Amino acid sequence: MICVLPEVLTLAECETLYQGIVTLPFEDGSKTTGPGARGRKHNLQLSNSDTRIEPLRKIVLDAFSRHSLFQFLALPKTLMPPLFNRYDVGMFYQDHVDFPLVAGPSGGKMRADLSITLFVNRPDEYEELVIETPHGAEGFKLEAGQAIVYPSYYLHRVNPVTRGTRVAAITTVQSFIREESKRDLIADLLRLMRWVQDRAPQSEEARLANKIHANLIRIWSDD
Repeated sequence: MICVLPEVLTLAECETLYQGIVTLPFEDGSKTTGPGARGRKHNLQLSNSDTRIEPLRKIVLDAFSRHSLFQFLALPKTLMPPLFNRYDVGMFYQDHVDFPLVAGPSGGKMRADLSITLFVNRPDEYEELVIETPHGAEGFKLEAGQAIVYPSYYLHRVNPVTRGTRVAAITTVQSFIREESKRDLIADLLRLMRWVQDRAPQSEEARLANKIHANLIRIWSDD
């Protein structure tokens, strides 16, 4: 599943988040990569140990918690505390997959099923995120406040920045539905369910679609 999430942040939240990010000190982004990716990652990030990022994290986490499309499609069980990165001219991150286990909000490890990039500045100010999908490479340059959600095992990269600065928040999701094929099926059913409900909200078909959707989640959900 690759999904573009519209209007994750309001314009005011985007501005607050952007100003909060760029006014804090950055460190070398290679500190959060494994030995196999050394030399492939050249960016900057805010330090996890800097307590001033906590209000910024809250803006992001609150935004995803209220975003109904994200909640319905990702079925998030746990959301990693977001990281904030910056790419200036000449910076890049070559092809990589995200770590399978990452730090969760309680300090333990969580499984990374889905990755999220939340774009904080305008698309004319940065280079695209490229994701290698089963159908080929796809590039994404979204508006400020929009996000892209994709399976964490997909290869992806940030092309070298040729002008401006790219600022983003990144996080990963452990979903209640572990298998991608099952999440995709639930997402397809959700679209069908909404189509029926829009046209015949009181129909037996609408109630049946809702019942199937709820029971598939109940059957397939992790404890």
